[in-house]
Amino acid sequence: MAQKDVDLAQREIDSDFPIVYANAMVALWSFLESMIRATLVAWLKNDPSAWQADAIAKLRVRLGEYERLAQDERYYYVAEILESETAAGLRNGVERFEVILKPFGLDGSVPGRLRQDMFEFGQVRNAIVHRGGHADRKLTGSCPWLNFKVGDELPIRREHFDRYSNAAHYYVLLLLCRVIEHFDKDVPEQRQAVFAKYGAD
Repeated sequence: MAQKDVDLAQREIDSDFPIVYANAMVALWSFLESMIRATLVAWLKNDPSAWQADAIAKLRVRLGEYERLAQDERYYYVAEILESETAAGLRNGVERFEVILKPFGLDGSVPGRLRQDMFEFGQVRNAIVHRGGHADRKLTGSCPWLNFKVGDELPIRREHFDRYSNAAHYYVLLLLCRVIEHFDKDVPEQRQAVFAKYGAD
């Protein structure tokens, strides 16, 4: 058993830690989802006007369930229903988040290359989680530029993790800019940094 652990560790070292980076990518995507959900919860909790948004007012809330929840849990309950009714979980890349940010006016423009990196990030993450780290038809069809064939083992390396973590970082920075601008504060330098990073005006 000990020798198997040694062999696995050596393979990880020799191949630039693909298992470590694959698990880090899955965790990062989960953190991103949790952060966006927490943003929605904070918005509902602190901005009474958020409840007037059409998408929120039209949610199909089960009153019995809602009334049994503690006050803080009600915000999470509403956020979860919003995700469900907008089919956010079925969308890809930044659209997974933009569709639930839109009712609060927190959606917006995303540079094309950043959008593509986030799309690829989500697709690769799905293949890691649902296909054991192997390319499937969905990944090969949606990201042909990766040149994978169905069944290929995904060669996750630090360069992949760095690119995807940078994409997540800059997408969150864009969201922060939108939040600040909602309160009538200008942050042109920060927003421009994102668009400059990804080659857009």
